[in-house]
Amino acid sequence: MSRYQEAPRANGDCTLALIQEGYGYIGSQCDRLGSDVFRSRLMLQKTLFLRGEEAARLFYDQNRLTREQAAPKRMQKTLFGVGGVQGLEGESHRRRKAMFLAFMSQARIDDLLHLVEQTWQAKMPHWQSGASLVLLDEFHRILCRAACDWCGIALKEKHVAGLTQSLVLMIEGGGSVGPRHWKARRARHQTENTLMSMIDDYRRRPESADSALPLPAFADFRDETGARLPSRIVAVELLNLIRPIVAVARYMVFTVLAMHEHPDSLGKLKQTSGSSLYRRGFIEEVRRYYPFFPFLIARVRQDFVWRDYRFHRGWQVVLDLYGTNHDPSRWDDPDRFLPERFEQEDEDCHRFATIPQGGGEHATGHRCPGEWITLALIDLTIDKFAHQLSYRIPDQDLSIALTRMPARPSSGLVIDQVGRLD
Repeated sequence: MSRYQEAPRANGDCTLALIQEGYGYIGSQCDRLGSDVFRSRLMLQKTLFLRGEEAARLFYDQNRLTREQAAPKRMQKTLFGVGGVQGLEGESHRRRKAMFLAFMSQARIDDLLHLVEQTWQAKMPHWQSGASLVLLDEFHRILCRAACDWCGIALKEKHVAGLTQSLVLMIEGGGSVGPRHWKARRARHQTENTLMSMIDDYRRRPESADSALPLPAFADFRDETGARLPSRIVAVELLNLIRPIVAVARYMVFTVLAMHEHPDSLGKLKQTSGSSLYRRGFIEEVRRYYPFFPFLIARVRQDFVWRDYRFHRGWQVVLDLYGTNHDPSRWDDPDRFLPERFEQEDEDCHRFATIPQGGGEHATGHRCPGEWITLALIDLTIDKFAHQLSYRIPDQDLSIALTRMPARPSSGLVIDQVGRLD
């Protein structure tokens, strides 16, 4: 008898259970079954679910798994866009990914941070007016304004709120069902159409914009055949720059929440500089501990065996990002916030063990190239809230429901009595 076997089986179809349990579903099944891989059906499709550092290494093995046409259509229609870089493989993916990486140099990130700072300063009179502020909403608007300026998108101030709302709908409705999904889908369609008009205007008058900015650069990009991308695909890829930047508002809120809920950490941050080992560990622990994107989806290229379990060609494979970041076999006290844990970790842990924005390599794999922007924006948030601002966090519901994807503090984190520290 062959020693190869099918992975342990969970529910017949786990779609409803995954929606109901949210971030904790895959990990709870792994614990129940005593395995970091199990099978079920997701939206009626045969699916293998994975958790853990070694599972993440497998997930990014491009000889065994592919991301091409793997994302469900409902997520392409809302979160990622149809035809975007996430669904490509091989040379097409490498060339398209290089287009994004060209804007991830330190100089480019510094340009974005300058725009964020500029936008933030313009908001300060309102922040200091005494009014209560919902930080998540404020960060969304600041990042939307700065990201559009950074990309070369001429956005009038009166349109910032509308575009911000559309981007938030895409972020929050990407994997949902019902009204949230359809609102997100409509928001993407309208936003892509608006960007397409700007792209077409640039192509008619290329001298009208700085060719070094993302919108002109993406509009001028040539694929492996030498052809320019259709305007709609350019719009999709521009949103794949802007939308993730706006989504970092959640990490910025989680950063302030972590300093509030762990005053000992805040005290240490107040005493350290931006290059300190503790501060770097704090940033990584925010990303490990708090829930962000829940999971990723790929598809099996060809039959193979991993850990004596069969992986069948064409099956879906779901990698649990949150569960891997909280894997009890990898992390001591995974549900405690402990920035000090990263003092004992080497850089390799950031490839497959700490994967809030995907794993593997940025240049050759599907790891999010915006990760460096995330780190910089969290660091900026620490500067603001540990060293520059005084503020009060009134009583409110700061609970984080893991059944909501993407998660957020229930209140959005309200602050008031904002001032500047001397």
